[in-house]
Amino acid sequence: MFNPELTNAVEKFATLMINVPDADLNLPWHWKGHDEGIRFAFFVTLLELRQLTVKLTLERSTTTKASPHTPAQYILAQYHSAFMDLHAVLVGLSTEKAILAPGKKEWPVRTTVAHILGADIDFSAVIRYALENHRSGTWMPNPIPKKEYERLYTLSEKEYDALMNATFPRLLTYHRKLHPKILREFAGITKEELAMPAAFWEETRFHIGYRLHRFEAHMRQHTIQIDKTLVSIGCGPNEAKRLIRMLYSALAEVNGVLISPDDKKNQDSIELARTIDSRVKELSKIIN
Repeated sequence: MFNPELTNAVEKFATLMINVPDADLNLPWHWKGHDEGIRFAFFVTLLELRQLTVKLTLERSTTTKASPHTPAQYILAQYHSAFMDLHAVLVGLSTEKAILAPGKKEWPVRTTVAHILGADIDFSAVIRYALENHRSGTWMPNPIPKKEYERLYTLSEKEYDALMNATFPRLLTYHRKLHPKILREFAGITKEELAMPAAFWEETRFHIGYRLHRFEAHMRQHTIQIDKTLVSIGCGPNEAKRLIRMLYSALAEVNGVLISPDDKKNQDSIELARTIDSRVKELSKIIN
């Protein structure tokens, strides 16, 4: 599984740069003969992330350092890409702005984020329950019994309700902790298990592969909703926000290559994290 150091480094870079006015991206910054302003730091970081993706992809496909991706791991990498895009959109958004509705019958960002989180919890419960029963040979084409939900959610009903009504920062924190757990838990799903049915509220008993794909599809749907909400409340993206979204996409590719059921650390990711951390310290002296 990917390690958090690189994600934390990119997030620190994003936090530093998010509120830099477009014109200030021209502030001088020198890098190996390039004098194109601090804007260029985004593209240097992008290049480094892309290089790492290529290196890790080749290692995974041509060496014995790691086993090739399974179909489930490819699907989870797509889901992770959507997760990173969502959180790129939310970088720097204040609680005050997050609870501001664009219209009487429209959701504020906080409500949409709670809905996305609730769906991720639901989807993971459906897949978890189906896998448990298929693996034990006891699967039946019935919806999950109500009494099972607290166990599958790892939350009591009271805790779940409190989470759905929590503050915007707490929702984000919970989602960031839940997401890698989902990736790790389901990274071991076999090709054969992807074809097995899983019951939810629909009459159709969609297979587990479909359920895995729903994580991404649902999240993309509501990320677009959040995009529109932010524009409506006057929080459309500046240039830095657009560049941050680009970096989060590149980071998602790196992490996607590293998805697996185990917790083995990747030293290349750790080294790049150190490089980006050093760059953040350098840039902070220029901006501040």
